[in-house]
Amino acid sequence: MNRAFRLACIALAAEGLRLRLLLRARLRQGALVAAGLIFCLFALALAHVAAFLSLTGVTGAIGAALALAGVDLLIALGLLLAARAKPALPAEARAVREAALAELRAMWPEVALALMRFRRERPRR
Repeated sequence: MNRAFRLACIALAAEGLRLRLLLRARLRQGALVAAGLIFCLFALALAHVAAFLSLTGVTGAIGAALALAGVDLLIALGLLLAARAKPALPAEARAVREAALAELRAMWPEVALALMRFRRERPRR
């Protein structure tokens, strides 16, 4: 019976770890998206003016605009790919939880009996 409670504790700890890691990943993802947006709004606005003015003499206005658009697209794609990266640890924590719960389900009749005994033996307040 001790094993069933230990498995339940392992499953609970693995679920807590998985949720903490998912939260951390979502916060990191949000920070990367925010950094990308700030970069797009402030740094590119100033860099565009300087780059456009310097490129118009070499490539003309249309060539300068197309070159800047290409660079912007590469930066945006890089930031989006970095934000979509998924860590491996939540999947491992989920696997540990599922293994512990599967073993606990296999022991379920024994666990149910122990819980009923525990409930009967527990002092009332």
